[in-house]
Amino acid sequence: MRILGIDPGTVSFDLCLLEDRDVTFEDSFSSTAVAERPEDMAQRCLELKPDVMVAPSGYGLPNRKLTEINNREMFELTLVREGERVPVLEGMKKFFAIVREANFDILFLPGVIQLPTVPKWRKFNKIDMGTADKMCLGALSVEMASRRKRLPYSETNHVLVELGGGYNCALAIEGGKIINGIGGTIFPGPGFMNAGAMDGEIAYLLNGFEKTLLFEGGASNLTGARSLPIEDFTAQSYPEAFNAFAEGVLFAVCSQQAILSSREVYLSGRLTRYGNISGPLAERLKDLGYQVSLLPVLSNKSKAAAQGYALVGNGLYGGSYAPLVKHMMIDKAEGSVTEHIYWKERL
Repeated sequence: MRILGIDPGTVSFDLCLLEDRDVTFEDSFSSTAVAERPEDMAQRCLELKPDVMVAPSGYGLPNRKLTEINNREMFELTLVREGERVPVLEGMKKFFAIVREANFDILFLPGVIQLPTVPKWRKFNKIDMGTADKMCLGALSVEMASRRKRLPYSETNHVLVELGGGYNCALAIEGGKIINGIGGTIFPGPGFMNAGAMDGEIAYLLNGFEKTLLFEGGASNLTGARSLPIEDFTAQSYPEAFNAFAEGVLFAVCSQQAILSSREVYLSGRLTRYGNISGPLAERLKDLGYQVSLLPVLSNKSKAAAQGYALVGNGLYGGSYAPLVKHMMIDKAEGSVTEHIYWKERL
């Protein structure tokens, strides 16, 4: 079975084609290119002729096909109010319109908040406990940790930290299941582009909160530089911005000690390619008693999240990774990403 996974990153969209357990094709499109010419990525997907395309799933839908979803569910993928325009999300709408008529299933996956393995009380007044791509990273981390240690899924315990080009995320994995998630917009410190968790009083004073604000205020902005290359973001050059970024990761990881005894941390994401960031972060975590390593992956070309998309899709369609998907209860995901909000009637 040919499963095509697509990871919608802040910087790039990555494709990973999985045939059983083998990665047979990988490609990448810049997010700017997807915004401007979504038909190019659509054409590439159609040329690959997958049996199933696991589509960019935003905040998540509980394992729904494109032909099944309604307008409200399409809104919940991106959570963009009517009248606002985010170029890359507009590009995705055009992409879906093109591939909709294809002769293969197009599947959307759940986010962390829709997993039954996360207790309900941890979901109150939250949406972003980890988007669908972060959930897929969690699945990949369980598979790869199990292989690496030669342990059953049920004995896999760790914290997964995603250091993305825009957002950070932390997932707590206990017994091979995701039990908690801290997504980019509630992260206790800035990502590279995103501000992380925002003081409610700031949100109030902004008086009209646009979606684009969720792409601003991150560590790169805090340096004062107009456009900061990732390789120039160092503790020496920008100590205050770097400390804000690094301590956010430490806060996220250490907070999971309240519910998870494991001291093992896997790092993933675009920023792990840059030793000026991942090196100091790993050292700070090690100083706190954590064992830190990079997340093992199926292939070194496509992003780990794209591999996770394909892996989960394979499992949901009865492939080699079906035992993993069933163990993690991804196939039992349900509900809306907004259903645990006290003010949901106002949304």
